[in-house]
Amino acid sequence: MMLMPVTMPGDNGASITYAQPAPRARSEWSGTAFNLAHLFEASLRQRLDELKSLPAGWDGEGAEPISAVTLQMAQVVGVRLLDRTPPPEITPNAGDTLTLEWESDAGSALLEIGHTTYSFLMKTKSGKRTTDMGLLSNTNDIDNLGARIQCALF
Repeated sequence: MMLMPVTMPGDNGASITYAQPAPRARSEWSGTAFNLAHLFEASLRQRLDELKSLPAGWDGEGAEPISAVTLQMAQVVGVRLLDRTPPPEITPNAGDTLTLEWESDAGSALLEIGHTTYSFLMKTKSGKRTTDMGLLSNTNDIDNLGARIQCALF
């Protein structure tokens, strides 16, 4: 996967630079893997577009709309994880974070994404519980989470 640098404004006015997957080349090849990746990515982008339009107070208790930074980070991480996992369910949180959730017969995983950090919880049906937290700019950590989700749940 080819990465390209993207710079966005951070919380305190400083810029945040992270690696984002370069746009995938579209081809006439109609192999199953290509079609699934394309459909998964389109599904992710569609859900994030829906969340972008949430008005102030969307939760009934005065929550602010989800920020563009959080939506962008969720897109970057989500696209990166789509190489290993099916599209997650994505739900907004009142604290300007998004939760990505995967569930299978083997268990469930939650990944909460903010402006610069993530927190992760995975529970398997066998009772194993895994937690983690870190910086979204660490692409190795994100890839490792994708591998853990894939191995434990899919």
